[in-house]
Amino acid sequence: MKKKSKNNTYRSLRGMPDILPQEAGAFYMVEKSARKVFRMFGFTEIRTPILEETVLFTRSIGEDTDIVEKEMYSLKDRSEKEISLRPEGTASVIRAFIERGLDKENNISKLFYIGPMFRSERPQKGRLRQFHQIGAEMIGVPKGSICYDVELITNAMSVIDSAGIEKAELNINSLGCSDDREKYKKMLKEALLKKKDELCENCQRRTSSNVLRVLDCKNKECKHIIAAAPKVSDSLCEECSSNYCGVKDNLKKLGVKFKENHNLVRGLDYYTGMVFEINHPSLGAQDAIAAGGRYDDLAGEMGGPDVGAIGYALGIERALLAVSDEKKPVIVKGVLVIVLGEENLTEALRTVQKFREHDISCEIEVTTSSLKSIMKRANKEKREKVIIIGDQEVNKGVVLFKDMETGDQEELTIGECVEKIKSQRVRESG
Repeated sequence: MKKKSKNNTYRSLRGMPDILPQEAGAFYMVEKSARKVFRMFGFTEIRTPILEETVLFTRSIGEDTDIVEKEMYSLKDRSEKEISLRPEGTASVIRAFIERGLDKENNISKLFYIGPMFRSERPQKGRLRQFHQIGAEMIGVPKGSICYDVELITNAMSVIDSAGIEKAELNINSLGCSDDREKYKKMLKEALLKKKDELCENCQRRTSSNVLRVLDCKNKECKHIIAAAPKVSDSLCEECSSNYCGVKDNLKKLGVKFKENHNLVRGLDYYTGMVFEINHPSLGAQDAIAAGGRYDDLAGEMGGPDVGAIGYALGIERALLAVSDEKKPVIVKGVLVIVLGEENLTEALRTVQKFREHDISCEIEVTTSSLKSIMKRANKEKREKVIIIGDQEVNKGVVLFKDMETGDQEELTIGECVEKIKSQRVRESG
């Protein structure tokens, strides 16, 4: 067997980057703030498998969507069953809702999830092949009840606000009921066929396979044709039109700013009723941070109870791109205990053990090198406090306690260090 050259290197797959410690810390802060918001809104967490049967996605998302046609990572397992890495979260949550009988446990299931999704797209800024989403689903809500539409939008805006994102823009539209949607698709197709030769190649294909996707085209000529085409609002029945007006009216009364975007349709087949997208102007072409809407027919179509549902997903990578430098989380490391000489190691180990018993994050480093260089690194790492333990400190039964923010240092017992750190935490939290 031929040995690999020492010059060979292993690299991550394209579009599937490593998330390094500082970035992982930023992910954690976004996820932590989102969990707090979900708790305030009464959501509980669900964790579904990364792999599912392929048919789950082809059935729910739609066979003519770009995701199913071109972007899913699919394979056969040992039993020749077609399985796929999940490209989005809603289908799996609905599958779990039905399979596990969650409708028997709660009148309305309010679920959130956090995890990786996979789509074989062309990698670019804000668009990866492995990306991470925070999602929320409300299943079992009454069909036509605008309360939950407004509730979910305010939840999404709260999650974005909690992440430190400013100047996000909310866009909304309504696709109406399934009858309205089919009526509109027919109207739009008839209008576009008259201009088919002027459409780009993609839109010519989509006009026959998935006509609503034409509305997402960025081609200037196609956009000009779309602007003159019928609007989805032209096909809404009286009930759906009334519900949509009710959503807009309540958002205005709550002070939630929004824009109506008649070309907003969402790319998945299961959407009906109100849809929304939250964008950020700093992100360029890939400016959507979060998006979602109603999917009242999906649970019933997948063999479950005929109940209303609504949900959205937020892309963590895109959310972090939209956070301004001033708002980006700074990951502060805990206490660094520096041991001067191996002979003082036991005392240092007792010190870190005491700190950890009191929920104080700390690390230990034994050194015989320059203390100055270690302190310089501790400052760069944004350590809160540094504890120095040498022969002199051990003989006195104290440690040298240094506050890295103020530069103050003093000799304290381990117990006094603990009390000082804990009392400072109380002041900061208050």
